[in-house]
Amino acid sequence: QAPTTWINVIIENAKGRSGGIVEQQLVGAKLARRFKEISIPNYPAHAGDRQTERAGDFAISTLVYHVTSAPSRDVLQKCAQNIKVGLYPILLTPREQENKALVLAQDEGVERELTIISIEDFVALNIIELATEESKDFFSVLKEIVEIYNKRLSEVETDLSLQIEVR
Repeated sequence: QAPTTWINVIIENAKGRSGGIVEQQLVGAKLARRFKEISIPNYPAHAGDRQTERAGDFAISTLVYHVTSAPSRDVLQKCAQNIKVGLYPILLTPREQENKALVLAQDEGVERELTIISIEDFVALNIIELATEESKDFFSVLKEIVEIYNKRLSEVETDLSLQIEVR
């Protein structure tokens, strides 16, 4: 199966029961796997950016990643704020929410100044690229990301039923 299929299943299984926790922790795990030399902070998914004074969910150099299972005007206003201070926002949302995110970005007038991408494509493309770069099969890279995900989840979240098992 294609990596997008695996990530679709993970996102689909999380729908309605994780409140965005799975999505955020999956992106954090992917970033930690991709950028091994950079420490990717690990916050509970519901620790809001404002309370923690963060520019977004994850920041690497001038990139600011915003992960949301349900795009809102609030997250697009955060993206607009990032742009104003010279940062580059990347909005990651489930595929079925991409159009909603684009409409909200247009309403805020920032659709040309940020990247909106589905979580499924973001993670799957990285699996493909990492596997190719490291001469590994896709599934072994997925398993590595899931191991990182489960570790990160257990460090900061309380609902450990959200751990992922791959077989």
